[in-house]
Amino acid sequence: MVFSLFFPKIPLDLSIKPLIGMIHLPSLIQPLDMSHTLEYIFEISMQDAITLEKAGFDALLIENYHDMPYPKYRLDDIKFLLMSTFVKKIVEKVNIPCGINILRNACVQALIMATINQGSFIRCNIYEGAYVTDQGIIESVADEVHQKFKEMRSKVKILADIHVKHATSLGDFSLEEAATNALSREGADAIIVSGRTTGELIEIAKLKNFMEITRIKPILGSGLTISNLPDVFPYISGAIVGSSIKITDLSSPIDIKKAEILVRNWKTEKKSEEGSKR
Repeated sequence: MVFSLFFPKIPLDLSIKPLIGMIHLPSLIQPLDMSHTLEYIFEISMQDAITLEKAGFDALLIENYHDMPYPKYRLDDIKFLLMSTFVKKIVEKVNIPCGINILRNACVQALIMATINQGSFIRCNIYEGAYVTDQGIIESVADEVHQKFKEMRSKVKILADIHVKHATSLGDFSLEEAATNALSREGADAIIVSGRTTGELIEIAKLKNFMEITRIKPILGSGLTISNLPDVFPYISGAIVGSSIKITDLSSPIDIKKAEILVRNWKTEKKSEEGSKR
């Protein structure tokens, strides 16, 4: 079967150095009661989406963060359909590109979900190599993703983590080698680098060294804050932000003031960088 009618509502333009905000969906597996209904999940997720768009983010990324523990490769059907329903509603509501990350590494399902709901991109945590994680050993799914990509004639972009957080590589590939594997051998549209854990920043010296060796500016996958933005900005091609724009922790809503300040500072750095190139 060929799905030729599904195109992203708004494609993700990687050339603009996008600032991507996180939507951490509430748990889809907790018992549904008066305080945790599907309407509740929808309302707070939609509010975060509206907040990100209002603050001026270039795109948003929807993730099942609160559904721990995560399966290695595939959500069960009920959670997949529930998440897809929320994704569809968010894509229809906002006018910025929307992406999907299904933890731990359900990248094929993420591609299907993004494609049929007119999403713009996916984040794939383990796209190259093999890693030891808290879910056990997880291997690359690049081939499976590309097979589904071709089958569906998808236009969704693939953002691939390298040396992904909460994991340790089973091989001795350097960060630079992992980048080559993901981009040149596995066909990712862009790569993502992060710190070791959620909200942690990669060492700036390591990031700078990576860029100088490869001439590649990766997307920063974690750790961006208002205070470290000037230090990391020259070495990245975009950023995914979650922890630092929450009111308190990852279970709380996005703080509109924090989000707006980060966007304003991001745009200032972009303007300065563009000016220096002229």
